[in-house]
Amino acid sequence: MSHKRWPRHADGDVAVDRILDAAGQAFAEHGVSRATMVDVAREAGCSRATLYRYFPNQEALQVSFVHRATLRIASRLDSARQDNGAESLTDRILSGIEAVRTDPLLAVWFEPENMAVPIAVSQNSELLRAMSVGLVGQLETNGTQRAEIERRGEWLLRTIISLLVMPGPSPEAERRMIDTYVVPVLTTQFDLDPRGSKK
Repeated sequence: MSHKRWPRHADGDVAVDRILDAAGQAFAEHGVSRATMVDVAREAGCSRATLYRYFPNQEALQVSFVHRATLRIASRLDSARQDNGAESLTDRILSGIEAVRTDPLLAVWFEPENMAVPIAVSQNSELLRAMSVGLVGQLETNGTQRAEIERRGEWLLRTIISLLVMPGPSPEAERRMIDTYVVPVLTTQFDLDPRGSKK
């Protein structure tokens, strides 16, 4: 039984953050696919009714957890980019992957018994769009439309998920793959017509 107590007048954003923090702990303790809404409510110190007020079902909770985690990582990487302008795009991508691998609350999502969950969550088009913009928002340049940036971001996100699910044979091999096959696609400019298709 959780010893946490739910604040009587919790602000909406504070409540959501608290529930998502609790969800992370429940996912790590029970496994992403096995953690129930009861487990999350217990960890948060709230009733199931309170939990369902903010998240109507388990999928909504999982999507929100992944969305928040991804945007936090993207924000940290962007801050690092601003602090260290010399850092390459490859370095930033690898830093994002390492941030997931070294965080127990995120790494658990990519353990063999849980892999179906991030793959299923990644099919949520709204989430995918928001996450991809967060990951590559800094890549927008003259001549490249926003829709194309989102498509490249979606492809980057799927690439990152594949490396988390199936790591390369070594850090050096992953760096070579990203340098050779990922960064050129992300940074190549296309001549686009107004509908976003290549001329």
